[in-house]
Amino acid sequence: MKDLLENFSSLSEQESPTDEDYVMDFKNLNTSILNTESIINEQTTIIEKKSDQLDEKQKQVYGQTKEIEDKTRLLETRNKMLQISIDRNIYKKKVIYALLSIIMAFIIVMICFYAFFNKKLNISQ
Repeated sequence: MKDLLENFSSLSEQESPTDEDYVMDFKNLNTSILNTESIINEQTTIIEKKSDQLDEKQKQVYGQTKEIEDKTRLLETRNKMLQISIDRNIYKKKVIYALLSIIMAFIIVMICFYAFFNKKLNISQ
């Protein structure tokens, strides 16, 4: 308790602050506020620049995604066209082989008839 009283008395014995001290404190506080305000403004501009950069990157990513989707659709279309072409070629091959086999069968039948009638003519003579 004695210590508190001594500290209080020593504080009360000190000079009371003058108007100049208040003015100096006010100026210091004002400069501190201005410095803090300028720092906040700088950080705000940095944040705005970063935000603009992010917006540009998002637009770029969106554009690239769109291009990828378009190219994927194009590849799917070409794949379908290729499959249709392959199917047509298979059908044409089947038709060609069928016609070729019919022609070969016709030739074999004609050779058989020729041989059969030729033997019959030779036997009858």
